[in-house]
Amino acid sequence: MGRYALHAALKASGVGPGTCVLAPAYHCRSMIDGALALGAEVAFYRVTPSLGADLDALAKLAAHARRPVRAVIAAHSFGFGQELTAVGDWCQAQAIRLVEDCSHVLVHPVVPTGLGLTGDFGIASPNKFFPVENGGLLWHRPQWPVPPAARGSSPLDELRGAWHTLQRARVGRAGVPAADQTALVQPPAATGGLEAGDSECTAVGPSDNFDARLCNASGQAGARWLAAHTDAAAMAAQRRRRYQQWMDAARQWPEVQALYPALPAQVVPYMVPLFLRSRVAERFQALKYARVPLGRWDDMAVSDCPVARRYRLALVHLPCHQSIDDHQMDWLLQAATRAMTGIR
Repeated sequence: MGRYALHAALKASGVGPGTCVLAPAYHCRSMIDGALALGAEVAFYRVTPSLGADLDALAKLAAHARRPVRAVIAAHSFGFGQELTAVGDWCQAQAIRLVEDCSHVLVHPVVPTGLGLTGDFGIASPNKFFPVENGGLLWHRPQWPVPPAARGSSPLDELRGAWHTLQRARVGRAGVPAADQTALVQPPAATGGLEAGDSECTAVGPSDNFDARLCNASGQAGARWLAAHTDAAAMAAQRRRRYQQWMDAARQWPEVQALYPALPAQVVPYMVPLFLRSRVAERFQALKYARVPLGRWDDMAVSDCPVARRYRLALVHLPCHQSIDDHQMDWLLQAATRAMTGIR
């Protein structure tokens, strides 16, 4: 998975105990697992409203870091590319490795996005797009070699992966789940464990979803075969179509704003990020009660970044997976519209 590719990239960057990694303040929890597993500190730089890096804030954070900064993680969240030329130039001048996180990017030769070419390292997570069990992608500049995986995939691993792949393909990635009553009455978890105003992660280790045994394991051959033989162009077209359908519907919803209302030609969206401008808890619960599958990164580490603090609960992610058929999509749009227009 992408988290283990990120771990390998950070390790090759010299990250370890006594060092620091700079990561975007708005982040998925798994983004910082690799750094924490290596014993490094993580500090969070401010991001812009479109989730780009605030270079001035990044430079100030690095200048005041308590430990040597070895790497900067920059992400193309939700598949929308960020301009990283200035960040790359700054990292090069500071002798800091830039790790380009393309976990939300469809990396496939048939669908060129132009992303992942600025950093010293790039990583991707195919299982976010393909119904595969595992397998992260990692590429790097020649001057920063990455040791090969120490453990290959066993026949049992391949069989287990094939079975799970069949199960995922049969069930689909974006079914309509039953309403999660527990999620509606309990406050969101905050595994980052930071106080407001702080910019350093106080978590002492990676999350429970990080399995250290997979750090030095290669991906499964079956997963690579499936990704290589999938019609990526059709997948991209379907995701773009679903994204646009969400945009058309969301324009009618009061106090809901698309983070990226325009869909550039080269973008293959991973999810549909929508910002709830008011009555956040009420709107989020309305979508949950309507059984609309959605997520948000409420378990991220809290930082002093005003954008990340605002987005932590108010930026929700809706599905645009290619497995959603027309009947499901019609149902999702109707359910979400009823939920959002019912709040005035």
